[in-house]
Amino acid sequence: MTNIYFDGCAVVAIATLILALIVRKLIKGRNNVLFLIMCVIIFILALADRQCLSYQRIRNIPEGLNTQRLFFQNLYFLLFSMVSPVLFLFVCSYLGIWHKVKDKNTLLLWWLLPFLFVVVLLAQNVFTRNLFYIDGIQRYNELPAAGLIFLVAMYFHVLCLYILYTNRRLIPGSRRAALYIVIVIDMIAIHVELISAPFRIAIFAMTVLAVTVAISVQRPEEMMDYVVGLQNYNAFLSTTKNCFETGSPTAFLLIRFDNFKSLRSSLGFENYLLLLKNISDKIEKMGKITASRTENYYLNNGSFAIVGDTSMSQQILDAGRVITAYMLEPIKIKQMEVMLDARVCLVECPEDISNETSMLNFVNSFHLRLPAEKRVIVLSKIAKTKDFRIKSDMDTIINRGIAEHSFEMYYQPIYSTKSDNFTSAEALIRLKDKEYGFVSPALFIPAAEESGAIHEIGDYVIEEVCRFIGSDDFKRSGLEYVELNLSVAQCIENDLFEKIDGCMKKYGVKPEQLNLEITETSVDYDPETTDKNIEKLSKAGISFSLDDYGTGYSNIKRVVSLPLSIVKLDKTLVDEMDTPLMWIVISNTVRMLKRINKKILVEGIEDKRALMKFMDIGCDYIQGFYFSKPLPREEFLDFLAQNNY
Repeated sequence: MTNIYFDGCAVVAIATLILALIVRKLIKGRNNVLFLIMCVIIFILALADRQCLSYQRIRNIPEGLNTQRLFFQNLYFLLFSMVSPVLFLFVCSYLGIWHKVKDKNTLLLWWLLPFLFVVVLLAQNVFTRNLFYIDGIQRYNELPAAGLIFLVAMYFHVLCLYILYTNRRLIPGSRRAALYIVIVIDMIAIHVELISAPFRIAIFAMTVLAVTVAISVQRPEEMMDYVVGLQNYNAFLSTTKNCFETGSPTAFLLIRFDNFKSLRSSLGFENYLLLLKNISDKIEKMGKITASRTENYYLNNGSFAIVGDTSMSQQILDAGRVITAYMLEPIKIKQMEVMLDARVCLVECPEDISNETSMLNFVNSFHLRLPAEKRVIVLSKIAKTKDFRIKSDMDTIINRGIAEHSFEMYYQPIYSTKSDNFTSAEALIRLKDKEYGFVSPALFIPAAEESGAIHEIGDYVIEEVCRFIGSDDFKRSGLEYVELNLSVAQCIENDLFEKIDGCMKKYGVKPEQLNLEITETSVDYDPETTDKNIEKLSKAGISFSLDDYGTGYSNIKRVVSLPLSIVKLDKTLVDEMDTPLMWIVISNTVRMLKRINKKILVEGIEDKRALMKFMDIGCDYIQGFYFSKPLPREEFLDFLAQNNY
């Protein structure tokens, strides 16, 4: 009766665990699948054992039930022998050494042969009855040879302990200890059942093991994103760590849609989550079609990953191409159609990237390093190009530039239509690296903003521009002021006013000699801090320009409310000047801005026709390659000496 009670407790506990895993959708990913399989085997095993024990309670068993009794007894031993091998596979998968288990010799020697030995034992018992049998008085008898099945289970448990010990660095100490304890307890229970067959507690011990693994080791709720339905960033970090710790050849397909921020704000939170779920379902479907043995992850911020063995690299890449094609088509979310700007990159480790830190850095920034014109990239095909090497080494290049003073200020002259002279200039920072030569600001500025180096670079720009304005060269140049760009990061510095004011006093710069350029992004990022900085600087007499007007969600209310002297029309508007409807928009925009007393500067003028066209609608300032590209300080001064009068 006690055995039945033990089995009853096991059935209830393991059934509850299985139901919780299914309801909470914690059944994706190899670890979760193996764990679920083990739980299901234990559940059926407990039911089979209950059935076997129930026959022992019947005094006069009809002879016709013998076949049924033998079936359940064989099922009991078969399932009993399956739990430990599946536990071994789960431990290997959890530790990230699955690639070693997949080796044919390893699989045959350490896993398959012991299990097949049990299957052969059970099969031959049908004829030899040397494990168990039912005698002439309908009584079940178990012979000592049946202990071999228990010894095989003990073997797999010892193998699990060995694997855990030799790979102990791959799992946190508390989880490792929990696994040690429950495996040893299970071994003790199996030993007790081996030496005292009537006292069957092994199944209950297996259930305790499963519950302990779920609560203390597996913790699937920490590894799943319930909204999206994929494994989360924590699971990805664990997989990545194990990949490099064990040397597992792993293919990572990284997927990102770059316009996730705008979609999140325009769709609203609920619809944005529906979009993510839509994409994750597609990734799951494509993964199953093209490469079913992959793990899928949601990495936050519009990023996903499909991970598998490098032997499946081509299938994984095919999945990436299909997913990209899907993302390039409008996706319907309720009554809205959404377009995604998707980027996909296949990385094979450790061939392409050799360590965990570099891989995680690449995951977070790969969209900035890839060629803009390509949507699906194989990293190994572009890794040796100069452009990619520059992007990959950008943090080193920036730090080297700061340390070795490789940054330099260039100046692009700005033409005043009223005075017919160059009365101002925009200060632009350039970087000449000793290894890569000139590095585009379009590359190093976003990287510096991401790494935080933009603050140090910004301080350098303020210092150098104020130094130039305070020099005798500036006094002789005929310039009235210099425009200086403020980054988003600078706009939210609490000590921005003190920095600029201190630098101006240091070099004797008058407030009217400095104009600060900000963008709508800068203003909207942290409005409270930015507004305080703008207010302080404006009260000090410094003027402001709004840069890149026309490229984003141009907010007229912000234009009116900010103390702006100049609004700079972006080059993208110049490129549209021959489009009749756009020209109407541009002309009326200029007229509207001038009516609220804003001066207009147009950027990107490259020929005389564009110059005349924008002058005709009343633009006050012109900037572009038609007059000059950005020049180093000395060349810029020579240009002014030759062209101003």
